[in-house]
Amino acid sequence: MAVPSPQDVLQQLGRLAARGLPPVTLVTGSNDFFRSEAMDALLGAVPAEAELRVIDAVDVRARGERKEEEADEDPDPAVGLAAVPELADLRGGGLFARTAFLVVRRAKNWWGRHAETVAQEVSRFGEGCGIVIEAPKLDKRKRAVAAFYKQCAKDGAVFEFRDFYELPYDRSRGPLEGELVKWVVMRARKLGVALSPKAGWMLVALVGKQPAELVAELGRLRDQFGADGKRPPLQPDDLRGRLSVGFESTPFDFAEAVLAGKRRDALASLRAMFARGVRGKDGRAMDSGGLFPFTTNWLHKSLANAYEGRTLLDEGVSPGDLPARAGVRGFADRFVSEVQRNDRDQLRRGLLALQHCQRMLRHQGESPEWLLERFLSHWFDGTPVPQAQDIEL
Repeated sequence: MAVPSPQDVLQQLGRLAARGLPPVTLVTGSNDFFRSEAMDALLGAVPAEAELRVIDAVDVRARGERKEEEADEDPDPAVGLAAVPELADLRGGGLFARTAFLVVRRAKNWWGRHAETVAQEVSRFGEGCGIVIEAPKLDKRKRAVAAFYKQCAKDGAVFEFRDFYELPYDRSRGPLEGELVKWVVMRARKLGVALSPKAGWMLVALVGKQPAELVAELGRLRDQFGADGKRPPLQPDDLRGRLSVGFESTPFDFAEAVLAGKRRDALASLRAMFARGVRGKDGRAMDSGGLFPFTTNWLHKSLANAYEGRTLLDEGVSPGDLPARAGVRGFADRFVSEVQRNDRDQLRRGLLALQHCQRMLRHQGESPEWLLERFLSHWFDGTPVPQAQDIEL
């Protein structure tokens, strides 16, 4: 059976919330935008007279994961209800209300430690009391937990939000018929800035595939065009020059734009990397602390290769022989173009400016993004590069 779209699941959750929350509600799945929307709807459905407690369990460690300094202090950690005393409030008759709800956000590890206790306690919950648990993934490997999860799903209280499919399952149909574009068009219509399917696809292609970013962009379009439910759907030509183009970039794109003399592209690449991060080969986002060294190391390699190639060219080596002589195996035509475009003085200035960036980060702790913007100023404007002796340490 096909997995429902996140929008369909959200509608199912809305119908459940309108009827009244059950004793247990589980919100999971990879799409954090829809998990967040689901939690907003569930929090809004908690009765006003109920006592509400919200826990952010991000700091809860997984079972068996303990700090060394805690090993002697707490050799026998609490288990069962003693480890989660807040569950006792769900039996009814709390200090401030007869009904109570517990909401646990980012509960991956919390669930791993306490799911069995929740399964045992749920039959003791008072009428009108309940728990809502949210996490990208809920472990179901233990038999008792798997049975509990299965029962919650049977009761219609498990809501799993996957990512949108960009393309239809039937590959003979185009992206205009995909879930993502259809959702963008629907969301835009609700905001009063109706889009044609082609305009929706343009939005996805230029802004990105993350629902939160698309919703933010739709809000900006509403501010520009005004909300008007009677206006004909906007077409791609209506959006040109009006979108906050957000795209992912890499240090490879940045170095290529620098050596190609494309200042605007280099600046756009730089801002995209620091705004959206850089993904590794496995598709995961790189830690922000590694972005500056990755960018500067690759840029240094690119500048150094181009400098070597330029030296060879000035010594009389033919352009066709430059890649092999410089040890460049990929994108030979681009390498030759970069060498021919930049003379040795320009490349030397670039290498010195890059070294200055690295010194400033080490000694003065300046913002990495600001430092690379300064590098672009040295490269494109020819501004003097401070030498090491000129820096106040």
